[in-house]
Amino acid sequence: LLVSKDLGKHLLEVEDLLQKHGLLEADISAQTERYQPCDPQIICNRVNHVRTCLEELEELAAKRRKELEDSRRLWTFFQEMEEAEAWIRDKEKILAAKGCGRDLSSVVALTAKHKAMLGELGNRRALLHQTMRKGEKILARKASGPAGVQEKMREVCLRWKKLEEVTGLHQQRLEDALNFFQFSAETDDLVAWLQDAYRIVSSDDFGHDDYSSRALLRKHRAVVDEVEKHRGAVAGLRRQLALLAPGHRQGVDVQIRVVEVEQLYAEVAEVAVLRTQWLQDALAVYRMFSEVHACEVWLDEKEQWLEKMDVPEELDEVEVVQHRW
Repeated sequence: LLVSKDLGKHLLEVEDLLQKHGLLEADISAQTERYQPCDPQIICNRVNHVRTCLEELEELAAKRRKELEDSRRLWTFFQEMEEAEAWIRDKEKILAAKGCGRDLSSVVALTAKHKAMLGELGNRRALLHQTMRKGEKILARKASGPAGVQEKMREVCLRWKKLEEVTGLHQQRLEDALNFFQFSAETDDLVAWLQDAYRIVSSDDFGHDDYSSRALLRKHRAVVDEVEKHRGAVAGLRRQLALLAPGHRQGVDVQIRVVEVEQLYAEVAEVAVLRTQWLQDALAVYRMFSEVHACEVWLDEKEQWLEKMDVPEELDEVEVVQHRW
């Protein structure tokens, strides 16, 4: 048993051999303790021979234990490497099946899941480094190294490197998709605001008097200020579009969308200028009407006064009337 070359072919078998070897070591130790050398010279040589045999057995047992422990370390290494490979294959399948979402909410959800997977990747990387160090120690103990250790380390390292590359590419695709859908959402919000602004500035309500026209003009100027503030956002669409990934910015639909926004803004700005002029014209007309009305009131008052006025017969009274007039 002690000179056997059977060191196990997998981890469970090595554990079983170590357990059996432990029992054998215990038996050897018990036999050593039971042996009591006798004083008679006759058996002295036999005692020495037995002691020598026991020492050889202990050396063989120690050697056997070391070999079995080395075998356990080896098969533990292979098992951990197989677990790492299985984990890598599982993540490769997940990444191959993942898309990049069809709208902003789905991209945000996928990004959160990918972030969680990056955390798992970091934890697994630390475990893999520990296993790699075990493999390096196994190789360092033997100059030639057990068969398959170096190849397994190289194979797993290559697969891990490929997994990290695929993970990085998927993360970049998610970021590109997120930027695109955020751009689309901001563009939609801008279009909705411009449509509301167009509805306001294209109104045909110019007021019905000086007061209402003045109030409408004041509100319209506030809208014009908001339109002017949105000029930068509209102008920035081209810059944002240029920052998108080629696969997104080169799409015909998104380019047409930007042109439509620019045209809509130009229409809103143009109609806003016209409405400003129309409100100013309406205000001028109502002011003129107000002044005309004031003149009419004044004339009516004077007519009524003249109708009621008595023509004086004396010169002094005439001068007083002229002074009042």
